[in-house]
Amino acid sequence: MNINHYKKNVLELFLNKRREHPEESGRKVPVDTIQLPTGGIKVIDAAVMVFDIANSKNSLEKLGNAKYIEWLGIALHCFFHCVDDYKGTIDKYTGDGAMVSFSIGTKEERCINAIECAVKISQILNEILNPYFRRINYKIMKIRIGIDFGEIRIEKIGKKGKSHLIIVGGAANYAKILEERGKKCEFDQYTTICFGYDLLYIIPDKNVTDNNGKYLFDNIGNLGGSSEMDGSKPYKIFEYTGRIRD
Repeated sequence: MNINHYKKNVLELFLNKRREHPEESGRKVPVDTIQLPTGGIKVIDAAVMVFDIANSKNSLEKLGNAKYIEWLGIALHCFFHCVDDYKGTIDKYTGDGAMVSFSIGTKEERCINAIECAVKISQILNEILNPYFRRINYKIMKIRIGIDFGEIRIEKIGKKGKSHLIIVGGAANYAKILEERGKKCEFDQYTTICFGYDLLYIIPDKNVTDNNGKYLFDNIGNLGGSSEMDGSKPYKIFEYTGRIRD
């Protein structure tokens, strides 16, 4: 998706809508869209992405409640549009981040969509959101992203109007650990992107190399456990260095 789409068709339209509906009218942060009845269970092979806004508590203290909610809402609106454009589903909203599953298409397509969505979020931050936040004297935003691939189990619990999703599986657990592992990495275009071996196992080399064939990732260590794809252990993890650059 062209970056101008997010500037003209997503951010500007959203800001116009915000002006049409003042604070007292109420605004809702998007929630999960997966169609499951309460008590329903879905087992799928999916690429799972967890993203979290870094130092969100500090931003709340500096901006105050009203500006913080605006800062967060604008960003999540753009990010959730991006997730939808790459055929992802917001399975779990966490306040200042989300857990997203990519389960449409082949395994290869699911993994490619996940990594490309992460890179697009980085580009949106770098070229649209943070320049806008600078202009209005709001805090610059940084995001940590973790991605893995494997079998996950999704179950809806609760009651009508108050249901929640539980997501269980190695890919979901590793994606969260990988997001947190980003705390040890340097931000590149306001993001850290870390992923597990099973994503690398599925995704074609051409999607993780530059035009000269150089790999766009670095090995950053191992986790306990083994690969769901080939049983290898320990479980290798990587930092993705690919970004959309001028």
